[in-house]
Amino acid sequence: MMSTETISAYAHLNDKAQEQLDLSDAERIRAIQAGSWLPYDRARQVIARMEELLDHPRITRMPNMLLVGPSYSGKTSILERFVSTHQPDFDPTGECTICPVVMVEAPTKPDTSDFFSRILQALMARYKPTASASEKYYQVKVLFEQMKVRLLIIDEIQHLIAGSLNRQREFRNAIKSLGNESKISIVAAGIEDAFNAFNIDPQMSSRFTPEILTKWRPDEAFGGLLATLERRTPLKQPSNLIAPEMVLKIHSLSEGMLGDFCDLIKTAAIDAIRTGEERITVSQLSKLDWTPPSKRRQYIRAI
Repeated sequence: MMSTETISAYAHLNDKAQEQLDLSDAERIRAIQAGSWLPYDRARQVIARMEELLDHPRITRMPNMLLVGPSYSGKTSILERFVSTHQPDFDPTGECTICPVVMVEAPTKPDTSDFFSRILQALMARYKPTASASEKYYQVKVLFEQMKVRLLIIDEIQHLIAGSLNRQREFRNAIKSLGNESKISIVAAGIEDAFNAFNIDPQMSSRFTPEILTKWRPDEAFGGLLATLERRTPLKQPSNLIAPEMVLKIHSLSEGMLGDFCDLIKTAAIDAIRTGEERITVSQLSKLDWTPPSKRRQYIRAI
């Protein structure tokens, strides 16, 4: 148990991170690797919009959302955070599970049968894998009504454009029909190619209001997020991540992508524990075994 004097020496950390300093190095590293939800203004705005969709009364034309951003921009983390706050619950009568939010990943190709199978799996429902797409669709609609599903989330929606134009049209029609007939809102999420998947169909583009996640700039908001990360990261010495040279270095290495600068801080913090430095420095970041996102793409093309 830390004394008052010891705790004051670790004022750069929040209470939870201070408590984690009592753990072994291996346990601290595991805590850093596990990470936690990182709230920021744009994420709160998107989640607030999803709450509105969830609570929207059933009407003929339900509102929907298209969440778009580059890879590692935090889309899936936002979606998973929202789902975690709307877990399935059992009906008081014990007859049926209430599942207000269902999240699935789009098939790698626009296959409606696979799509409905994924929904049925998410609902933990028994189904015949060999059943036709129309049979699975009917089962999905029945279960949505029974389980009071109000919001369907489809991640990696850009996979829609991986098939023929006929398959793409069939998949888009399946999404539209499911939303219309079940009276649910739909949140589709993906990288920039998701715009191409929807804009080819005027009905789809008009039904789905876009919400855009962009790269971070090395500004005050970015510094604030780094300060939050530092307070959560159990290192014994302050790193002063909001110092201008640190902000610029971290932004340069991560190229302003949320997932990348979070991973960068994790990697640097783990290195600081293993070396005994117990803090992140500009010099350490320069020597760190870290490949920026753009360089990774270059390596992939070279292979």
